[in-house]
Amino acid sequence: MQAQRQKRFSAKNIIQYILMLALALVLLYYSFRGLSWKEFIQSLGQCRWIWIIMAMAVGVAEFLIRGARWKMMLSQIDPQSSVGVSYHGVTIGNLANFAFPRIGEIVRCGVVSTLKKDTTFEGAVGTVVAERAWDLICLIFITIVFAAVCWNDFGEFFKNNMIDPASGKVNSSSMLVFLAIIAAVVVAAILIFVFRKRLSKTKAGGKIVGFLSNMWHGMKAALKMKRKWLFLLLTVLLWGSFFATSLFTIKAFPVLAGLGWKDALFLMVVGSLGWVVPVQGGIGAYHFIMALAASQIYAVDWNDGVVFATISHESQAAIMILTGAVSLVVYTFKKRKLAEP
Repeated sequence: MQAQRQKRFSAKNIIQYILMLALALVLLYYSFRGLSWKEFIQSLGQCRWIWIIMAMAVGVAEFLIRGARWKMMLSQIDPQSSVGVSYHGVTIGNLANFAFPRIGEIVRCGVVSTLKKDTTFEGAVGTVVAERAWDLICLIFITIVFAAVCWNDFGEFFKNNMIDPASGKVNSSSMLVFLAIIAAVVVAAILIFVFRKRLSKTKAGGKIVGFLSNMWHGMKAALKMKRKWLFLLLTVLLWGSFFATSLFTIKAFPVLAGLGWKDALFLMVVGSLGWVVPVQGGIGAYHFIMALAASQIYAVDWNDGVVFATISHESQAAIMILTGAVSLVVYTFKKRKLAEP
């Protein structure tokens, strides 16, 4: 863990942080460029805040569901794991993502491994890898359903704004580089596995083999969990909470209140793309893509689109920051208590 903390403050990570922050600011600039602040404030006043409060409440429930689902995976490597610790790991991880994108998954593993002595950091990483792999399967499934049901209504948006621009940037050279990187990773993994005993005898090699071994153990344990039906139920509830948040947020805005479940599904998919862009907390990326979707698909004025995107993002960001801050306080007290003789 100490080596990881030192790595965070390396020149490379500082440069990455600055570049990501710059990207977020650029996207925010393009989102709010030419915005009429008078109309922006007026649109805020028309928002039906009860629906936003309901969306925020669902957001908190989402963290609890994710914590409970992750606990099921962790219990395979540590029977003493608890929903409370898993929940604090999830919320502190969410908070960390606002400081540095994608670091939240590592942070939450550090939280549970600190509070539960029988949970290794590497084992926790393995369960997170398994969890994210499962979420990826769910996302692919939902995307296929969305394409089958809603492509005639929304396919043009994805084609014009994502598929066509991306295809124009992909050429044979970049594809060869991509395939070469994948091949190098596969070959490295095979070599490490074949020579694992010899590598484990060296200091650096032993750490690498130990890390990968514990991570693999965590992944296998997650797949062998008991009560798989409960895991599936929690997964359905988790993705249902994403959909409910999207639907409630739509109903909060008079210009979009007449939209239905297909529109909520579309905006959920689009919004998820904004959150996964490697910028702090999806800032800028979420605002831009949601305003773009609202203006192109529903012919909403750009000002109203930005208001919709801002309230959608900031309401969820607020509960991430609030729950993360509370969990961080709890974690600090628990950590100090464990350190007492």
